Amino acid sequence: MKIKIIISIFKKASDVLAHCSTVLGQNDKDWFTNRTGQLSFRPEVIRNGEGQFTAKIACRTGCSSRDWKVQSFGTCGHWRSARQAMKAARIMARDLALYRYRFSDGALNAV
Repeated sequence: MKIKIIISIFKKASDVLAHCSTVLGQNDKDWFTNRTGQLSFRPEVIRNGEGQFTAKIACRTGCSSRDWKVQSFGTCGHWRSARQAMKAARIMARDLALYRYRFSDGALNAV
């Protein structure tokens, strides 16, 4: 009887952890693409030597993997935790793709 309860608790904990892992992990490498499909932005987090995390944005131009060019776009500040930095970078990457460069064709002078 006690073993069934313990197994049930472990199963529920496993399900919760799997869900959290999926939610947190799926967002780490996502590209936010604008309406033309030729310009994408990705959030990145880099740890600096001072115990803080820097939120950065990478920019990808091109329509397919044959002609993609990836470059650093800019930073979104320094944060105490990686989670805060990723949240800020995701918001900025999404806003760049959906609003600022919504109809850009990815030309270098547009970025």
